[in-house]
Order: sequence, then structure tokens, then C-alpha cells
Amino acid sequence: MVQKLCTSGNHEALKCSVHGAAGVISALMAAYNIAACRYRRDRHLRINAFVYTLAIGWEIKQTLHHLRKSSAAVVAPAAFPATRCA
Repeated sequence: MVQKLCTSGNHEALKCSVHGAAGVISALMAAYNIAACRYRRDRHLRINAFVYTLAIGWEIKQTLHHLRKSSAAVVAPAAFPATRCA
């Protein structure tokens, strides 16, 4: 079951939505840490803001990767219709 899920091309919509949700959560955490850093000058808040901002970029990259794979799977059969030889 896990091997089938992890295989490239399988369940791309699920993988895309998981990375999209992780991106939204990373954005919320980055926003909180950036706002908190403005009021409290703690070093860990600046580090957290930096790490979560990097995580946003990573999750966007992964979301787009899975989105392209899932849309390519949907578009590919229609792009090359089956024809019968006479």
C-alpha cells in the first residue's frame, strides 16, 4: 500500500494537497514568527521565521511538481486519441 502511494505517478492529487496544506501551515508559522520577532527580539524567532520561509518555498515547489504530474496524466490520453488502422 505504502509503496504504491509513494510510486511516482500514483495518487498525485493526494500528494499535491498534502504539500499544499503543509505550505499553508508553513506560511502561518512564518507569519507568526515574523510578527513575534517585531515585538520580542529573541534569536529563535528570527531563526524560526527564516526556516519557515524556506519551507514555504519548498512546499510550493513540491505542490507544483505534483500538480504538473497529475495534470499531465489527465491531459496525455486526450492529446493522443487512439486510431484504428484499416
